[in-house]
Amino acid sequence: MYVLMITPNKFPNEDAGAVRDSYFGKIYQKLGYHVIHIGMGLHVKQGTYNEIKFFSLYRKNVSFIDKLTNNISYQKRLESIYFEIVRNYGLPSIIHIYDIPASGIKWAKKLAEREKIQIIHDSVEWYSPCEFKLRRLSYPYFLKNRTNTKLIDKPIDVIAISTYLEEHFKGKGLKTIRIPVIMDSKEFKPETRKEGKVIKLVYAGSPAKKDYLKECVQAFCLMETSERAKFEFNIFGASQSLVDQYCDNKTPKEIIAHGRVSRETVIDYLAKSDFSLLLRPENERYAKAGFPTKSVEALMNGCAMICNLTSDLGIYLINGYNSIIVDGFTADAMNKSLKTVAKLSYDEISELKKNARKTAENNFDYRLYTKKVEKFLND
Repeated sequence: MYVLMITPNKFPNEDAGAVRDSYFGKIYQKLGYHVIHIGMGLHVKQGTYNEIKFFSLYRKNVSFIDKLTNNISYQKRLESIYFEIVRNYGLPSIIHIYDIPASGIKWAKKLAEREKIQIIHDSVEWYSPCEFKLRRLSYPYFLKNRTNTKLIDKPIDVIAISTYLEEHFKGKGLKTIRIPVIMDSKEFKPETRKEGKVIKLVYAGSPAKKDYLKECVQAFCLMETSERAKFEFNIFGASQSLVDQYCDNKTPKEIIAHGRVSRETVIDYLAKSDFSLLLRPENERYAKAGFPTKSVEALMNGCAMICNLTSDLGIYLINGYNSIIVDGFTADAMNKSLKTVAKLSYDEISELKKNARKTAENNFDYRLYTKKVEKFLND
């Protein structure tokens, strides 16, 4: 009895999607299933990770032709590995898919109907035109729209990462549950804040795609020199040259840009930090449909959020308890919140950090969702 997971993620742990896959794998294991994963890991073609047998379909996309041929051949390559798995383990009990190519979704649906296998789609995002140069004419935008409006239909059941996606798929008549970002609280070890130290801020992500990092940096630059001196602001995922552009080449010494680093490095810095910054436009579809993984990673590390409320963050974040809520997504709004933080005492920051960790333990540990998934599978 096993669950076959088919995703485009760099399993086992090379991107946020792969991390989510691994925790769903743990839930399935707790429910008595073995787990086999077919993904897009960059470095290992097959192996075992946390008792999950995994295979990779990854091929380099150096040119447009590579992307085209790899996409066309996806189903054939998927079938080849699937038949090898079936020869060794028999038919799967459940098929769990993520955002795979359309040919893979159609193939999995037909297989599920033919063999009477339950099929589940883990839905985690829905793009907005503003994310792409060609706006609505962008091919990725078109594909995601088609997936969420056309391809995900019966007999597929849906796990939605946000209320927005939950309501969308329930509106299509599909059996749907909501499970936010999930992690293992035991894997994160927050460090105790030391009295008298500077307030450590951190940003980690891909600002060009989703986040308003520019506004966060400009908000920091707007503070008085004496206020900035109370902080250290570490930025991951953006180069020093980009940050310099945001500051008109007058970057304060308190801002340190690290460029692209490993997830392990980010986690290490979060564990040592006090606040994580995040701004996104509240009315854009991508901000409503997704759920920022970085916010949960921060909370797990006892790192309070300084952010505006997008997606379902308002369900979990309380201003002055586990976060400082920004009223909007402008530099001025963030600046106001940073000034508030600059006035906080050691004890007040320590309490925010303690409550941030408690929030993560009570809402985002994967173990909390085992019974919910069990009921979802059995209904």
